[in-house]
Amino acid sequence: MSHTIPNHAYVLIIGTMKAGTTSLFRYLQDHPEICPASIKEAEFFSRHQEHKAALNHYSDLWDFKPEVHKYALEASTGYSKYPMEMSVPQAIFEYGLQPKFIYVVRNPFDRIESHLNFISPWDETKRKVIYRHAIRVSQYMTQLERYFAYFSRDQFLILDFDQLCHDPASLLKQIYDFLEISDHYFPETYTIENITPTKKRRLSVMERAMISDTLKLDMYRFQKHYGFDIQKWGF
Repeated sequence: MSHTIPNHAYVLIIGTMKAGTTSLFRYLQDHPEICPASIKEAEFFSRHQEHKAALNHYSDLWDFKPEVHKYALEASTGYSKYPMEMSVPQAIFEYGLQPKFIYVVRNPFDRIESHLNFISPWDETKRKVIYRHAIRVSQYMTQLERYFAYFSRDQFLILDFDQLCHDPASLLKQIYDFLEISDHYFPETYTIENITPTKKRRLSVMERAMISDTLKLDMYRFQKHYGFDIQKWGF
């Protein structure tokens, strides 16, 4: 494996969980200028993800060829799970990297439902903990601003899950422009992967009201900084 990847030649899809990060990784992995990680979700900079890969060096994830590849790509949703993961941005910075970051956001109510249904079996004894974590992961501005103490905002591209589902080619074009790579490659097919099975439970009216009240300040801040239409999400 290569140990010669420039510190600015990494692309990290940092989340959010249940917003199509696996599909996006698959769409990008065959681009001729991108070298995909051998483990899509290595969680190298996370501390509390059970599926974290055991690696001596971050660059062990890639067979990077500088004469061919411009970027090394990975996707770990644990990188935007503050406060479960407290120090990911600092860990990336202290490792000496200056990556490009991609963050996909989704209607938070749909994302939380998918998140809750992803927990199997549903453990009523941990109900409050699970809810609290699911809501915090949906505080998009809070997750992003953890990075701004270490990285500049022009290193981040914020994308919409709806666009990923309904117009993936135009979303990939945005990524190609952001990374300044060729826009001649597009996948032959687009399939949303890692879909949570048929919903076992849906948020109640009361739960939605509580979530809306908890998230609204963060959502307003997110809209102010990135111009996302949060009204379509009910805010």
